[in-house]
Amino acid sequence: MSDLPVLDSAPLQELIDMGAEASLVQELVLLFQEDVPPRLVRLAASLASGDGPGILVEAHQLKGATGNLGLMRFSELAGRIETLVRQQQLQAAEPLIQALQGVYDEGLAALTQAFPAS
Repeated sequence: MSDLPVLDSAPLQELIDMGAEASLVQELVLLFQEDVPPRLVRLAASLASGDGPGILVEAHQLKGATGNLGLMRFSELAGRIETLVRQQQLQAAEPLIQALQGVYDEGLAALTQAFPAS
């Protein structure tokens, strides 16, 4: 898959270091948990129907959101999907889209380990 680390905790740690409440980070983790699974479902549905623009929208949103959280591996994979779809290579994007669930699971585990609920 990727040699990138699952999580670079610096972006979220910087929020805390600048005075943000730890509960803000917990809220961001919760939003990740709530937002990403439906996006993965929409991505798979878009792939099944050959909806390149639908894949593009979801991949782009996921790339940005996960990058902001420091989820490097997820963000990089979403970016690769976005690039392939822009090049109209939907079949090449399929295994990457299928891999996103596992990358989501490891990202969520890394976030909850690095920023445990208090």
